[in-house]
Amino acid sequence: MNPHELWHSTALRQLEQRHADHQPGLMVLAGSAIADWIMDHYTKQPIAVVAGPGNNGGDALIAAQQLQRAGWPIQVHRYGSCLHAELEKGLLITTTPTEPGAGILLDGLFGIGLHQAPRDEAADWIQCINLSGSTIIAIDVPSGLDSDTGHVPGAVVHAAQTLTLIGNKPGLHTGIGRDVAGNVHVLDLGVAANDTANYTLITRENVSWLPARAHASHKGSFGTAAVIGGGEGMVGAALLAGRAALHAGTGKVFVGLLDDTLAVDPQQPELMIRAASALSHQAEIDVFAIGPGLGQSDAALALVDHALVLPQPLILDADALNLVSSHLALQHQLKARPINSTILTPHPAEAARLLGSTTGEVQTNRIAAAEQLRDRYQCTVVLKGAGSIIAAPDAATAINGSGNGALAAAGQGDVLTGVIAALLAQGLNAYDAARLAVWAHGFAADQWRQHYPTGIGLTASDTLQLVRGVLNHRDFGIAV
Repeated sequence: MNPHELWHSTALRQLEQRHADHQPGLMVLAGSAIADWIMDHYTKQPIAVVAGPGNNGGDALIAAQQLQRAGWPIQVHRYGSCLHAELEKGLLITTTPTEPGAGILLDGLFGIGLHQAPRDEAADWIQCINLSGSTIIAIDVPSGLDSDTGHVPGAVVHAAQTLTLIGNKPGLHTGIGRDVAGNVHVLDLGVAANDTANYTLITRENVSWLPARAHASHKGSFGTAAVIGGGEGMVGAALLAGRAALHAGTGKVFVGLLDDTLAVDPQQPELMIRAASALSHQAEIDVFAIGPGLGQSDAALALVDHALVLPQPLILDADALNLVSSHLALQHQLKARPINSTILTPHPAEAARLLGSTTGEVQTNRIAAAEQLRDRYQCTVVLKGAGSIIAAPDAATAINGSGNGALAAAGQGDVLTGVIAALLAQGLNAYDAARLAVWAHGFAADQWRQHYPTGIGLTASDTLQLVRGVLNHRDFGIAV
């Protein structure tokens, strides 16, 4: 199956049922594929296999048998009553948790069926796994992770590698799932799916790239974007968004500031600085982005109110979202806009305000939160965070496959807004612009982190040139 396709556990269970009579059985195929992958990627060494009571444990036992036949030292730690006791024949079995010492630990404790916090004894086993000092390889999903949402309701295994079976899972790529899954490898077992996948994973291979520019081009060929924001003490946010729009290829960029003390950006004089109230009357503007550094003053409220009735594509970010969440009239105006003419870019707290929920509830099911916002306002939604979610009407909900914690810095959201505006101005539709912008922004940080492994100190300003390099299809070399 395509590794870019992401499958809900319910759909995977249905796939398993349709292939229940497959010979050899899916469990045999899974165990064999796991053993083969380990032998292909590691030298022979002791392996501690933790087998749970269900099918995940059965996969682990078959892998243990095959590795043992190949001469690998195997110790099986069985948790709970085993539904597949016949598979234990010939294996060294203990019913106590793993101890430190094994080179590799194979986590077959729980699979995709666990959607609640592991109980006390199981939580203790998970703690022992994490403290083992071994290289942890999880079967299907790290035990304790909700494979559908990326939520971790309790104890969870922290894996270095995850060998996910049949199809890729959304929970491995968003929320805490990105931290606990390690490197994800799809072992499809040769199972074909005739259904449409529930979600997609955004990678370099499936974004809509901008074409190379013709020689006979001019600045008007690549659109005009306007960024509105920059209240007192927050001008930098609007400037960052404007600079990002320039670096991402917009022909012309206006920046409309509430704080009118700045006449020119000395670091980016190409930006055309105006009073915020003046920009909305300029017909030449193709795309508006409102919110970076906007604040929530009466003047800011009036600007959002006016922006919502503009015919151009519109991006709402930061305080523009907060104003919408606190004013019912703005919500009605947002709903009245043409379908897919608006992009919302909330972080989890802003999404919670828009939904009338809590940040914790949003993070418990990030996909559902993004889709609720999409359905409520009939617009494209970018729910930012680890594994950003892009949801749009009449399109597959997508999870970003790039990015890392280096982006957890002030101004990075403003940069993303500017990049989205640039891609809209250059002709991409809202869904494709959001997907490419989110992936390129994240991949820029991934490249930077190759040189700065702990991820400390990537500023929003640093990201501008990196994103430009990514959009030009190059692995941007960074001087260290």
